[in-house]
Amino acid sequence: MTGEVVLVGLPELELHGVSDAVRDETEILEAVARLLQRLDADVADRSQDVHLCYDGTRDDTLIRVTAAVREPVEGARPVTFPGAEVAAVVRLGERPVDTGDAWLVLDTELRRQGLAAVGPYRQTFHTDGSVTLAVPVSSAPPCADPEVDG
Repeated sequence: MTGEVVLVGLPELELHGVSDAVRDETEILEAVARLLQRLDADVADRSQDVHLCYDGTRDDTLIRVTAAVREPVEGARPVTFPGAEVAAVVRLGERPVDTGDAWLVLDTELRRQGLAAVGPYRQTFHTDGSVTLAVPVSSAPPCADPEVDG
C-alpha cells in the first residue's frame, strides 16, 4: 500500500445512500457493485465523491454495506456515516486492484502500531481517482503474530 497512515478525528457524514447486508466479506465486492448501480454512480466517471461504509459492528452475523453521495439521488435515503474521535486514514493515489488486500495491509500496520480497527470501515472514491480508507481505532495489546512482527 502506498500512502501514509495518519491518525485523525473522523467527521460524521450526512449523505444520501443505499444499503445492503451480506453475511461474509467475500460478498462485499458484489454488494458494492449492486449499490453503485442503484445510485447510478459509476466509480470510473464520477461527478461527486462516492462514500462506502462497511459496518459489522451491530450484528456479528451481518455486514451492512452502504454506498452514498452528498447530493440527493433518486432512490437514495438519508444516511449517516458515524464519526470517530481517532481514526486511521490513508489516501491512495489510485483505486487499489484489490481493496480487500489494501484493508489487510492497513490492519497489519495498525497492529504494528499497537492499534486495532474497531469499525465501521469507510472508503471514499474521490473524483480525482484517488481513494481514502478510514477506520476508527483503539489501543490494542501488543501483537504476537509472527507474520505481523516479521
